[in-house]
Amino acid sequence: MSIEPSSARRTPLRTRSVAAGLILMLVAAGLPALARSGDYIGSQACGQCHEKELAAWQGSHHDLAMAPADELSVLGDFEGAEFVYNGIRSRFYRSDGHYMVRTDGPDVELADFRILYTFGVYPLQQYLVPLPGGRLQALGIAWDSRPAEAGGQRWFHL
Repeated sequence: MSIEPSSARRTPLRTRSVAAGLILMLVAAGLPALARSGDYIGSQACGQCHEKELAAWQGSHHDLAMAPADELSVLGDFEGAEFVYNGIRSRFYRSDGHYMVRTDGPDVELADFRILYTFGVYPLQQYLVPLPGGRLQALGIAWDSRPAEAGGQRWFHL
C-alpha cells in the first residue's frame, strides 16, 4: 500500500523557489558588501559570525594549504641546496629576500624562478612559480617536510 502525502502538505515548486529566493536575499543582506561582490574578504571577516569554525580552522592544514612564500611559510632548504633528477641540476637559493629556484622551465632551458607561494605543509610542501601568461605552476620537485629520522628534510621529484 502506497501512502501519498495529502495535497495540503505538498508545497508547489514555485512556492518553494520563491521562499528559497527570499531566504537567500535575507542572508545576503546581512553579508558584507565585498562578500556579495565575489571579492575575497578574508577569513577574519567570516570569523566575525563563525568564531568557533575559524578557531578550529586556524593552524590546520587547510588554513596553511597555500601561503605567500616567506620566512613563516617556506619549509624547504633554500640555502644553496642542489637536487639532481634526470640529468637536470636544480638549485634552491635566496636572492634579495626572495626564495628562488634555478631549474628547467617550459622551454626545457635552465632559468631562475621566484617562488611566489607555498602549497601544502606536511608531509610535503610544493612551491608555485609564475610562468608566461599569468599562470602559476607547481614545481615537479617538492620538499619532504617529515623529520629527518622518518626520511624527510630533503628535496624529491614528484
